[in-house]
Amino acid sequence: MKVVTIGKTEFSSPIFLASGTAGYGYELSEFVDFRKIGAVVTKGVSKNPREGNPPPRVGEFVVYGVAVGLVNTIGLQNPGAKNFKKILSEIKKLPTKVVVNVFGESEKEYGEVINILEDSEQKADAYELNLSCPNTKKGGMEFGVNPKAVSKIVNLSRKKTELPIIVKFSPFSELLKELVKISMQEGADAFTLTNTIPSAIRDYKVGFLKGGLSGPVLKPIALRCVLDVKEVFPDAKIIACGGISTREDIKDFIDAGACAVQIGTASFLNPKISEILHDQTVDSV
Repeated sequence: MKVVTIGKTEFSSPIFLASGTAGYGYELSEFVDFRKIGAVVTKGVSKNPREGNPPPRVGEFVVYGVAVGLVNTIGLQNPGAKNFKKILSEIKKLPTKVVVNVFGESEKEYGEVINILEDSEQKADAYELNLSCPNTKKGGMEFGVNPKAVSKIVNLSRKKTELPIIVKFSPFSELLKELVKISMQEGADAFTLTNTIPSAIRDYKVGFLKGGLSGPVLKPIALRCVLDVKEVFPDAKIIACGGISTREDIKDFIDAGACAVQIGTASFLNPKISEILHDQTVDSV
């Protein structure tokens, strides 16, 4: 299995664990051989602690009796950047790279979070800027559809670190290519395509649940995003994310131009799926 290079950092495998679906990584240490995983992408980290949204937080999207997606509204619960520094020391004990997912409630907070984490005894191996979260009232989606905000956030983040910066977007049709161009001009090293998309389902016990849709239903949307960006920016480093659960899914994204993939919702069904996929694709990816 090929080594993936982003910026000056080498990842031993193109299979990553997606943010928000593997906790902080060590929660899966009993189930996953992290030597086979290129990186764990942590839950989102903000400057200040967040309690997240009240329950219910997760619901299945069912079509003809089959669950084809997952709607979540976690609300980016996290302990805040200063407290996360202690957690980061524990994550770094895993035999894999650590990508810290960063978000802010203002544009400048992205750089402030990175600045705090750069002062850690144990540092991350890369940062993923979450410019696309659809389940919080502040930041995320608001910034990700605003070209000026994207430019400012990536610029401020780039000034705070020499580590690779990966920008995570949701699918925004033609706007996506403009946002990728702006991010590259401001120093982004790679892109995660794509995040969940805004959605809602109805649970007859609790009512309507609004949040981000992930899972198999997201794959064709994410695949289109990868293809569209690679057509315009053939040298762009893209980490594909969305509905990946089989070796065929991985092959589809790699053939579309992705250099790596992130396993997300599939880990809820089988915590070992990332390791299984590594073993299935080790000679073909």
